[in-house]
Parts: sequence; structure tokens; C-alpha cells
Amino acid sequence: MNTDDVVLPPAYWNADATVATLRVTVTNTGGRAERISLGYTLPPGLTDAGTPGCEPSGGGNHRCVGWDAEPGARFSATIRVRVDGDAWRTMPLAGSVQVTAVAPGVTGAAYDDEGFAVLFPPGPPVPGISLRADEVLFDISGAPSTLTVRLGNTGKVDAAGRIEVLLPEGVTVAGTESGCAPVSADRTRCELGTLAAGRTATARLTLAASAEAQRRAPLSGAVIGRLDPRSGRDRQVQMSFRISAAAADAVPPGGAPAPTGSQGVLVAAGERDGDDTSVRGTAVALIAVSGLLVVLALTLATRSLRRRSDITVPERPITDR
Repeated sequence: MNTDDVVLPPAYWNADATVATLRVTVTNTGGRAERISLGYTLPPGLTDAGTPGCEPSGGGNHRCVGWDAEPGARFSATIRVRVDGDAWRTMPLAGSVQVTAVAPGVTGAAYDDEGFAVLFPPGPPVPGISLRADEVLFDISGAPSTLTVRLGNTGKVDAAGRIEVLLPEGVTVAGTESGCAPVSADRTRCELGTLAAGRTATARLTLAASAEAQRRAPLSGAVIGRLDPRSGRDRQVQMSFRISAAAADAVPPGGAPAPTGSQGVLVAAGERDGDDTSVRGTAVALIAVSGLLVVLALTLATRSLRRRSDITVPERPITDR
């Protein structure tokens, strides 16, 4: 299963609520026909906007009508969600999608669970300030990665700059530049000093993620940018950023024995073990036969040489000259 993110347009800041879509793609990677069922969990501030065949089951959870899928079949589903106009106040937000597959006559089920991020554009719009946070990607090694944040002073007067980074569960700050310090377990504040009008400051934080957090990726974090001029009102804007991990795609989903693609690999592996034993036996037999052929050839060559040595060469008669 693969999930896209819920990406909100800039028009979100001018509406009481915004309807967005979450696209989910499911593939039957097994060798049997399967009955597939889908469910999803929405974070606070998001509600279902009328997805056909799906209904709430309590606690932000939803269940959808199942369908039959032949081996190799691929399906895409679009989940409609409504994002409240005040949902940005509790960012970062993320949800998850669950899929379960059952094959007739097979005990157990195969399942997958993947997260999705809710990505807000920079805002609410405030003149004189800009904010940008890049995506964070953890490679297959799971090593720490870097978050880059840029805070710009687009106003006409100098202002003191500050950012705060909010992280989801399982993601922590492993290292920062000078001027950054933790405010709480999930929040880090960086003082950027005075930003002259028209200038942009860049902050880089090294993030680490637990194995469980990487498995649940993609996730989302949030950044709050603030400018405090010597005179006039403070300016503040915030946005969310995506946290993805290669391990989320590289690690096969776990579960009870079922007709999944991973189980097919295990069956094939067992067959390969038997084939390897057969191949090794055949190789040994071929080596033995080759050795016998070599011995036989040497024996025949030796006998041939002996026969040649036993032949008497007739003497030439001596004639008087």
C-alpha cells in the first residue's frame, strides 16, 4: 500500500473549512485472490467529507467496504476529508491508513499500515515575514537527517528572528547550531538574532527518528517563525513539513501467515533450498563422472604406449658394399 499526503492550498487560510483528498493505492502482491478491506484514522481537526463506501467507527477511525482482488491487481481509492479552519493551531498533524487481506482457505491475514502527513502552507498570511521548511528524509540506514528552515524579513524595518520546531512522537533533535535550545520534549527554539529588512536567516537542525517512527512515515512536523521589530507589532507565521523514511518502503509489512508477496518469497526461498541441494548433488555426480573419464583416458593412453613399446622393429639387412 502507498499513501499520498493531504496537501492544503493557500486558499485554506481564507475558508472556514477546506475539503482535500487522500489518495491510497493498494496492490495484491500475493499469488492468490484476496478479499481486501481498508480503514483509515484521521487526526483531530479532520473529518470525513463523504467518502463512498466508508463510515466512521469511533475515535477518528473509519472502515470501508471490502473488495476482491486477483493476484497482481492494483486499485486506487480517493478519501475525501474536511480540514477545519482552526486545525492549523494543532499542527503537526498526521493520520494513518490500514489495509487487511484475507485469502479463502488460508489461515490468518496479511496487513499493512502506512501514515500520511497533513501539510499546511505557510500562514496565516502576515505581511513582512516569510517562512520555508524543507522536507526531512531518512535514508535506508536510518541515520540522522537535517531539517533546514529559512525565516525571511520582507518588511521595511529590522526585527529579531526566532523559530520553533515541533516534532511528532519518535522524532527528536539530535544536534543544533548555536542559539537553539529545547523548550519541551517535542519543541526546540532557535534565536536567529536581528534580521535586517530584506534579509533571510537559515537554521539547520539534525533530527533523529526511532525505528518505529520511520516505519510509520510519512509524518509531519511544524515550524513557527516569529519576527519582533523594535517598534510595531510582532509578526508570526507557521507551516508544516514532511518527514519521510526509506525504511517505510523497504521493510515488508509484518503479520500472520497469509498469501502475501513476502510469503511468496518465503515459499520460493524454500523451493530454492531444495533446488540448491539437488544442484549440489548433480554437481558432485558430474565431478565424479569427470574424474572417472579422466582416469579412463589416462589408462587407455598408458596401454597404447605400452603396445607401441612392445613392437619389434625389423632390422635392416646388412649388405656388402
